[in-house]
Amino acid sequence: MTAPEDDRAVLARVVRAPEFVQPWLNRFYDPAEIDLVLALADGPLGMPALKERTSLAGEELRTLVERADRRGVVVLEDDSVKAGSFYDRSELWALFAGHGTVPDDVHRAIAEWWLDAYMESARDGLTKLRDGVPEPGGDADYAYLLLGEAEDMVRREEHVYLWPCDCRTLMRACDKPVYNCIRFHNDRGLGWEITTERAIDILREADAAGLMHCDYVGFGGTADPHAICNCCTDCCQPQLASVRLGVSDVWPRRRHVARLLPDGCTLCGTCTDRCPFGALSIEADGHGDKGLVLAEADCRGCGLCSTGCPEQAIAMEMRPAV
Repeated sequence: MTAPEDDRAVLARVVRAPEFVQPWLNRFYDPAEIDLVLALADGPLGMPALKERTSLAGEELRTLVERADRRGVVVLEDDSVKAGSFYDRSELWALFAGHGTVPDDVHRAIAEWWLDAYMESARDGLTKLRDGVPEPGGDADYAYLLLGEAEDMVRREEHVYLWPCDCRTLMRACDKPVYNCIRFHNDRGLGWEITTERAIDILREADAAGLMHCDYVGFGGTADPHAICNCCTDCCQPQLASVRLGVSDVWPRRRHVARLLPDGCTLCGTCTDRCPFGALSIEADGHGDKGLVLAEADCRGCGLCSTGCPEQAIAMEMRPAV
């Protein structure tokens, strides 16, 4: 006879947590949340049915469920409650509670698992994008923004919220700043509402630190503002996924290209240091004269070279096809 699952194994199965994290699940879920998820092991329940499976009074249960919903433990829709995924819980855990709560090797394993899960969710849409399928869907609209575009997007939004960057808090592969994820929705109530002016300051600080700006921009040029990510190449899911899935030549989508203005260039090398993709270099010609060279195929159009140029010797131009 097969032995019954213990609570930890049931919890892992219900939230679809990887096996290696089972010994550490109590670092992600408190005892009341574990009991709540176990009560949902057979599927979603309405609040009255859920009350029958717990020892909590109605108001206590409602408070627990609402807190668990904010923390990514469950999903509350109207009066129906279902168990959330470990993927969602681990993101919020990393953002607000994760530092030092599990050993470093476990944290690294969670980060890799999280990236793999993200890649699988994006694979179909990005494969269609690479193959030229019209309206590929999924994350295919994710694109590089120029700093000015990001600022204009912020100015158009009624509410702006600051969150930590989920990618860098999970991956921890660089020393770039973390508190610069600009969101336009705050359904969980976990972010900090900030002014438009402060959001623009944060975007400029991120740009100065060498972080690229990205959001969802439709193929017709229309924007679907979600959150302005300020990305690095070491930690950020889309950047890493694009390389691993073999779609970095088309995604995140490139909408601009750098244009060199050699008359103003002093060959200071700032742009070559700031380009995350090695698209710029200082090279000598056949006569030994040095000049700035752009490998256009490697240019993603992020604009970091342009915003960092002290001589304003690099302009950004819209690519013919967006």
